[in-house]
Order: sequence, then structure tokens, then C-alpha cells
Amino acid sequence: PKSVPMWTLFVWLSEAVTSLHESVSVPNFLNYLRGTPFLPMMFRLMGTKIGKQVYLDTTDITEYDCVEIGDHAELNSFCGPQTHLFEDRIMKIGNVIIGDRVTISARSIILYHAEVGCDAYLGPLTLVMKGEQIPAASAWTGSPAVPWRKAAVK
Repeated sequence: PKSVPMWTLFVWLSEAVTSLHESVSVPNFLNYLRGTPFLPMMFRLMGTKIGKQVYLDTTDITEYDCVEIGDHAELNSFCGPQTHLFEDRIMKIGNVIIGDRVTISARSIILYHAEVGCDAYLGPLTLVMKGEQIPAASAWTGSPAVPWRKAAVK
């Protein structure tokens, strides 16, 4: 976790790695591994902490060493831990921690310094804001994320 001015060598190198990942390794190799046991293995090789029996249907992990995913978690299509943002020309990087048995639905994003507790559920298109703590065994949805309220049956 760090903060670095935008016009520094560190940021340029970080963006170069991200660009290579997104334009070379994802379309030519990693996309074919989505939903298989091999994609978590590849991200482990790059430094991501991934538990056992994780279902990974996304390749959207850029700072590999800043992501921790617990056992039996499910990351669905095009969701992702967003470990960096640019704020006022400063690149801010932080960890994203996803607990055991968490389900993250399609196109949901978890911003840096956020933690999703064990057995939590994030609905589709949910945005977990930076620094948020999603409690264990809870369901959240929306942008920004709010507790999921089931519709009353009449």
C-alpha cells in the first residue's frame, strides 16, 4: 500500500505491466483459463494470495500482490478487486481482502483498502467503496454498496 505521484517511474512501470497484462496475456492466454482451476494457479504464480477451490471467472487483477482471496470464494464474470485509483494526480494503492466463501456477482468492483467478510454476497454491479468493511454473512448490492433488502411479498 502506497501513494505515488502520477508522473514518476513507478507509476509508468506499473501502468506498463498492467497494459501488457490486459493487452497480451489476457486475450492470448488467460481468457481461455477463466472458470477453470488453472486461472487461480496462474494468479498465484504472479503473487496473488488465493485460497483453495476458488472459482475465478475474471482476469481483472492488476496489482497481484495486493489481493487476498479466501477459500471457496466465487468471483464471477468481469468483477474485480480494484487495488489502485488516481486521485488528484496521485496513484493510491491498497490491499483488497476477500474472505472465505464470498460470492461476488458479475461486474462488481471492490476498491482498495476494502475487506469483504466471510460468507458475504455482493449482487451484480455492486461497488464496494475504498476502506469499506462488508460484514460476514451479509448481502449487499448497489453503487455504492448498501445492505440488500428483500422486496416485501404482498
